[in-house]
Amino acid sequence: MPSPFENDAAARELLEHLRWPDGPRCPRPRCDAVDPEVFLIGGEKRSHREGLYHCKRCRRSFSVTVGTHLERLRVPMSTWVRAARAFSYEAPRRNSKPLLLDIQAELKVTYRTVLRMRDVIERAAGKYRGHKYVFGTWPRSLMYHQRENPEKTIEATGVLAKALPARKYAQGEVKRTERLLRLLLASPKMTPRKRRASL
Repeated sequence: MPSPFENDAAARELLEHLRWPDGPRCPRPRCDAVDPEVFLIGGEKRSHREGLYHCKRCRRSFSVTVGTHLERLRVPMSTWVRAARAFSYEAPRRNSKPLLLDIQAELKVTYRTVLRMRDVIERAAGKYRGHKYVFGTWPRSLMYHQRENPEKTIEATGVLAKALPARKYAQGEVKRTERLLRLLLASPKMTPRKRRASL
């Protein structure tokens, strides 16, 4: 089985298992349809992008990133999984975190892309209200809430650990990466406010 750190199809499958443990679900708030009303679009022509689902109830197509902070970002899924691992690094000293230039070199993307990733993680972390200590140094530094609600803490369920080769990665690192991916998938995308029509 290919690693989700290197293969986009494996990364997409991982994100689908993290977001929908019981199978695909329509992300539209008023619809919320599940199988059999939701199906994977397929066929011989392959004229669609991979991982595209269709909802019979609301007649719309969606993928695993629709309605999350990862929606409409033109970064491959495997790069996002690697970025979650890089940003989930736990520094030996309390407040030291890896430089963005080091993360850029590790991910092999432009510096602008790394800044965009950091901004996406910052927006998701800003809405989080659970325990901070379960995340790595970067996400923890972006969480500003004072009171921590234990009921809202994101837990790692071992989905990422099952998708990776045994004993290749440290267990704590895998758990922090999975929690950050869950945070990015759980946080709803911010929608811009509609402007009032001037009279």
